[in-house]
Amino acid sequence: MNFNVKLTRRQTEVAEFVGFGYSVKEAASFLGISYSTIKVTLKAIYSKIGIQKATELAKFVYVRRFGLDAALCEPTRKLIAMFFLCLYVSSLFLGEDISIARRARTGRNSRIERVTRTRREL
Repeated sequence: MNFNVKLTRRQTEVAEFVGFGYSVKEAASFLGISYSTIKVTLKAIYSKIGIQKATELAKFVYVRRFGLDAALCEPTRKLIAMFFLCLYVSSLFLGEDISIARRARTGRNSRIERVTRTRREL
């Protein structure tokens, strides 16, 4: 992945929209250009950067937009994954059901209670 590549203004706009999670149709709607133009522009961006997936484009956009060090992306991702894994494992050992906290926030008690009962029966 080449982080020092020069993109045109239009390519930068398209890369940011898709990199931040908008679909191709949403990006076309917001930018006021056709769906096929977005697809062609994305192909050019992918070949310039040397990537093949939208997730790689998201990494490229975040690194360039926020001035992050690309070498820190992988360890940071692993650290966040470990945090959520520890949170999940601790909820298992403490005997707390994660859906209980969600139930109080959402107010949709009946569905969550059905899911919780089903999980406990299994």
